[in-house]
Amino acid sequence: MTIRLCNRNFIRTIGYFLFVISCGCTPDQPLSEPVKPVAVTPPAPVAAAPAVEQIVDVPSLLATATEALQTGQIKAAGGPIRKAFSMAPENPQVVFTMAMVLGEEHRYPEAIMMLDELAEAVPETQLPALGQTAQWLVQQGSWDEAETRYRAVLDAVPDATMAHRQLAQLLVRQGRRLEAAAPLNALCEQGNVEEIELRTLLSLSAPFAADASREHLDPIGSVGRARAAAGKDEWDSVIAELQSVTPQSSTQSALLGRAYAEQGDFESLKQWIETNTETIPDNADAWFARGVSAANDQDDRRAVKCFCEAILSDSTDDKAYFQLASSLSRLVPDAQNVSADQAETVLQRATSIARTREIGQQLAQSNQRNLNDLAELAKLLEDLHRPLESLSWQAVRIAYGRSTIAANEQQSQLTEINQQRMELAKNPQPVDKQFVLCGVDYESIATGDTTENKEE
Repeated sequence: MTIRLCNRNFIRTIGYFLFVISCGCTPDQPLSEPVKPVAVTPPAPVAAAPAVEQIVDVPSLLATATEALQTGQIKAAGGPIRKAFSMAPENPQVVFTMAMVLGEEHRYPEAIMMLDELAEAVPETQLPALGQTAQWLVQQGSWDEAETRYRAVLDAVPDATMAHRQLAQLLVRQGRRLEAAAPLNALCEQGNVEEIELRTLLSLSAPFAADASREHLDPIGSVGRARAAAGKDEWDSVIAELQSVTPQSSTQSALLGRAYAEQGDFESLKQWIETNTETIPDNADAWFARGVSAANDQDDRRAVKCFCEAILSDSTDDKAYFQLASSLSRLVPDAQNVSADQAETVLQRATSIARTREIGQQLAQSNQRNLNDLAELAKLLEDLHRPLESLSWQAVRIAYGRSTIAANEQQSQLTEINQQRMELAKNPQPVDKQFVLCGVDYESIATGDTTENKEE
């Protein structure tokens, strides 16, 4: 697995290079057959540098603009590409590069329209146009449409790494971390996952505080901002953010309920439950909030069901496991299907998950890497039946420890990890529900069966 840093130039020009790949041509090799002109009004021309005036053929202008664009010299790219566009508005490569320059100038609506019309005129450009315009839609705040376009790319090309990465990043920034797990796990399967993405998988309920403040993960939307505040345990800020939204979505309402539970504000939590009478089965925050309320009311059977539902949605939530262990412990004296050993098993699971999050927090806060901590993290994840994450962290450890082992040994270890990863990708294992629940039969516990009832 390659551990690599974010390359801004690559992100900036990915749409262009996808276009080149899809068309099977290079900037100095125009398509053999011209296409109908794209109905876009050329932007107002700008004064060209003397060097540009000396270039009169489209391929040379395009090459000059492309080189400038790749190195981040947007003004230097503008002159040549506008001249090329005025000479050959029907050339797809010119149109695409012109749109890239407009995007870099933050003229997103024009850039998006240009690529949308190009995709209609030249079907081969549809996928790269979808991917690039999705990035611009994120920049201009049209997040739903951006998500739709990323998913359209993945529907057509399920292994599109950049689309998985950008979709996951968008979902994380919106606070939709549980949904982001799917594209992040896809990156793990491909063996192309970054360390910060692996840390996201360690804590799906809230980000590590240091990661939430990173520029490319800057939160967007009310849930995104609230989720970032939750990562800092700033629950007053979470409540203030979500209470300011009217009307609330089910996601916003569920996170607000969790904030009340985390704060121990049982009066507000009770009012929240009364106004949200219908359970949200796949919302971990809502189940957690209801569980805390039930435990506070000393209704541990109902609490057990709620916490089990919460961890089935988010098995990285150590708080839900700790709460589950507490409720099970209180039920031991009279519940038929609860034993002290079972409660202890849940407690050990909670402790293991908490340790993975602790290591993740340390990694987010510091550039220093302790190889023993990385080895421990990989082993914990293996024991937690999260093998793809475990293998990815093993690869991270090898990358950081390359100075401690011979190059051939390092390559041998990475090859073995890669083989295991490909085998897992080829034969994915379904989630073992009983393992996640530590064998807790929450349905029978919720019915109220007791030892006394059994004897009767």
